[in-house]
Amino acid sequence: TRLAWSSNGRRLMAILVCWMTVAASLAFTPTTIQTISSSIAVKRHRSGNARFPARNVISQSKPSLHISTSTPQVPTRSTRTRTTIVSNTRLQSESAGSLEPLDDVSTSRSPPPALLSAALLFVLDILFRRLFAILNLTSFPSSLAGCGVLFASLLASKTDGFLTLLQPGAALLAKWLPVFFVPSLITLPLSSGFGSLEELAKVGLVVGGGFFFTLLTTSYSVLMVRQVAAMTSKSNEKNAFAAPALEEVGTTATQSANSDSTNTATDNDNDQNGADSIVTPLPPKDAAAPIVTKGPFSNSLFYALSSLSAATAVASIASHWVGGSGFLYVDSLITTSLLLTTLASFVYGTRLPKKFTKIAHPLVTCSAITWTVLGALGLATSRSFKSMLRTYRTGRILNGPTGAGDLLLFCLGPAVVSLAISMYEKRKLMRDNLTEVGTAIGVSTLGGLFGTAAIVRLLEIGDPTIRLALLSRNITSPLAMAIAGILGADVSLAVSMVVITGLLGANFGASILSALGIKDAVARGLGIGAAAHGLGTAAIVDEKDAFPFAAIAMALTGFAATVTVSIPLFRRIILEFALGY
Repeated sequence: TRLAWSSNGRRLMAILVCWMTVAASLAFTPTTIQTISSSIAVKRHRSGNARFPARNVISQSKPSLHISTSTPQVPTRSTRTRTTIVSNTRLQSESAGSLEPLDDVSTSRSPPPALLSAALLFVLDILFRRLFAILNLTSFPSSLAGCGVLFASLLASKTDGFLTLLQPGAALLAKWLPVFFVPSLITLPLSSGFGSLEELAKVGLVVGGGFFFTLLTTSYSVLMVRQVAAMTSKSNEKNAFAAPALEEVGTTATQSANSDSTNTATDNDNDQNGADSIVTPLPPKDAAAPIVTKGPFSNSLFYALSSLSAATAVASIASHWVGGSGFLYVDSLITTSLLLTTLASFVYGTRLPKKFTKIAHPLVTCSAITWTVLGALGLATSRSFKSMLRTYRTGRILNGPTGAGDLLLFCLGPAVVSLAISMYEKRKLMRDNLTEVGTAIGVSTLGGLFGTAAIVRLLEIGDPTIRLALLSRNITSPLAMAIAGILGADVSLAVSMVVITGLLGANFGASILSALGIKDAVARGLGIGAAAHGLGTAAIVDEKDAFPFAAIAMALTGFAATVTVSIPLFRRIILEFALGY
């Protein structure tokens, strides 16, 4: 059997095994089960079959998602149940009315499954990769071009059909985005390192000081722009508010006079006069309430990934003992096991207490667990730790042995393309605050690239690779990897700098701004998003007014920096600033 398989056949089979296993484990999450159950419920309602009535798909007694197994009730018009499928595939019911059999259900169009939607984003990314390869455009990231084209297409579209098609996939990729650049952290021991303790101290000064510099310059620049705009429009605002204020006073006086001069009124008049004091009644206690979950991932998903990871690890060790290291399925099983281990450890890290994740980010937990499993599999299969790291990330997709890290890194392209969905959803916010957003992006991009290039040269950091890896410290990881590739930097080191910067922003960004008295939501959001990218943005999700601006700054700062580095003139200036030649 071993002789019958060609090398290309083994490679293809390894990739298929990995992706089929991951797809199977991700497909049967509670959300997917919920979608299937919702579809079945709607079909039963439409058929009007009272023998198999739709069950309550969601129980409200527990915070986690699950399928209720309570005894189903025959739907009647007593509750006048109108079932609608909303974007998160939950069936919501609203009650009120009289006793009649339910014979029809009003439904709205449901979005496509998340996996299918994500597959479309993968197709778009692959098409742009092929196009850029044909045109020999290797100096600019194809995924960034795909994001720009998709964003322009959404703006030009007159309907939201394409947006609805891609939104579930974009949400799925956004949820898993941090794990896609874990391979760069996992393979960090293969890099040359930071050298002496003095060099390490200089790197820490650049990362910490650079974060502080970008955070403050961006926030204060936005504040200054907003203050100038307020001073410019101050006279207009006075004129705009003067008339309504007088009118309101006159109306109040008239109402007061009428009230004093009238001793009695009809019921109709009383209703009209008291309309402003009517309080909308609360919904009934048994009405559908939003479901609260402890994290973005469920227990069942974690158990499924962990079980599959352990099973494939045992199978790989057994295959090695039976057939040796050259046995057909050993490498495929090891790749599958390491891929599932990375996903399971990331899910585990996100479900740890918030106090712990402030100290050890889920990416740190994921890297530590994956290193442990790598070492254990290496001992069991008679391989060194560095050999296992090279197996984890080979740098090839389909054109050679493919590792677990290569599969995860491949997902970064579709993730960058999907950022167009997020920008399109926030287009009105960007348009209404165009001056502030433009100022923040300009300050953070120019200050981050040119300022960091100047400081690494001033500190005389010895290794040119480390100097270049520090230039993308405040750029979101997918685009930081693209910038590192354009500049010729070590990608693993660049991602490490990005993660450390993000951890600083997640733990201390909001506290620093509060301590300095910066309370403006626009300035806070743009400052943290520009200085600490995705990790900092996720940390201020509770600040409802600042969070959207942080997401905008994270995306646009990465785009602007990547475009700047891709222009030969600016790239040459940045390299001269950083390296001195």
